[in-house]
Amino acid sequence: MRNFLRNLYLNMLGFIRRPKPGIHIINAHYVTPNRTEENDIKIFENFLKIITKNASLITLQEATKLILDNEIPTNRVFIALTFDDGFEECYSVIAPLLEQYGTRGAFFINANYIGSNVEYQKEFNDRIKVYTKSPMSWSQVSDLHQRGHLIGSHNLDHTNMSELDSDELDFQLKKNKEILESKLNYKCEYFAWTYGQLQHFSEKALMTSLNYHKYIFSGTNYHKYFSMNSRVINRRHLEPFWSKKHINYFLSINKTK
Repeated sequence: MRNFLRNLYLNMLGFIRRPKPGIHIINAHYVTPNRTEENDIKIFENFLKIITKNASLITLQEATKLILDNEIPTNRVFIALTFDDGFEECYSVIAPLLEQYGTRGAFFINANYIGSNVEYQKEFNDRIKVYTKSPMSWSQVSDLHQRGHLIGSHNLDHTNMSELDSDELDFQLKKNKEILESKLNYKCEYFAWTYGQLQHFSEKALMTSLNYHKYIFSGTNYHKYFSMNSRVINRRHLEPFWSKKHINYFLSINKTK
């Protein structure tokens, strides 16, 4: 009953609402959940058509600069798209369509998942409850990087960072950064923590993250641009397969600092 009422509420308001001016950073993971969908290309292209009807796509780097420089538009809608975990469809479906729309995405990677064996993939997928996905290969991640997409860090094994002690936190962050920088020959400055909610990210985790990364992103608290005393930039969790009305509703939120 609760889900029914929530969907009814979102459908009613989403029918009349439109994206509010400002900068919207979207936190997604895949095109469709828990399966390989033959229509993934059509679904993601339809999603891009929905969000670009009233908005312009920009990169995460551009969005970050505008927010930090306090140059948030009051009469335009900008959307930056980010994708967590490193599923294969990021390479085969998402990135090519973003390029057709003249932009690039940001992909936050768990390095141990990329190119992993079947046993590790099953354990990883069970932990995040996405059962039929597979990861990109390192050659695919490298190709995305070469094509101008942003590769960020998401910790080594998709662990809940609120449950780790100081040594484990440091290892998960430092090692993931080292692997990404070694594989791609760049400086990894962008980090989004796993699971994304504030209860998954302690002050200790934040301070450790800032030792290794310049920009930190959540997946929550979306009515505000910042969390944790302006040290974290917030993203909105929104998947491409969600309904048009739900998408319009979530992008219609008035955001404040």
